[in-house]
Amino acid sequence: MRTTIIFLLTILILTSCAKKPIYPDAPVSGELIIIDIKTLKGASPVFYSLRHKDKKIDFFVVKTNGEVQSYFDACAKCYPERLGYRVDGQHVVCKKCDVRYSIESLKTGIGSCYPIILKGKTEGDKYIIDKKSVIEGEKYF
Repeated sequence: MRTTIIFLLTILILTSCAKKPIYPDAPVSGELIIIDIKTLKGASPVFYSLRHKDKKIDFFVVKTNGEVQSYFDACAKCYPERLGYRVDGQHVVCKKCDVRYSIESLKTGIGSCYPIILKGKTEGDKYIIDKKSVIEGEKYF
């Protein structure tokens, strides 16, 4: 009996740690995703999900050095594992291989496990991403 309980607790712990976090739905307006830049604090990424058909496409937006940037929560090397990134202070860290990138250096795009760029543009106090651009990244999820 005790062995069974320990086994079940171990399975519960392992499966709960393996799940991806649940991110808020992307703020969609028609065919655009519109993010209020004022909601981006410091160099801390804000993660969102866009549901398309049966997939949940995750991405993050970050403001660093006065510029807003966006990336899929996936990389070209590790995306088949579907684990994405975690934030550790001023870094994003691949959950598969533990490679870390400084948030300030994301724009350089140098590295094997680098977040995949998601194109967007700043218009006034809004950051706008075409919904189609997010859907094109569906293959990573």
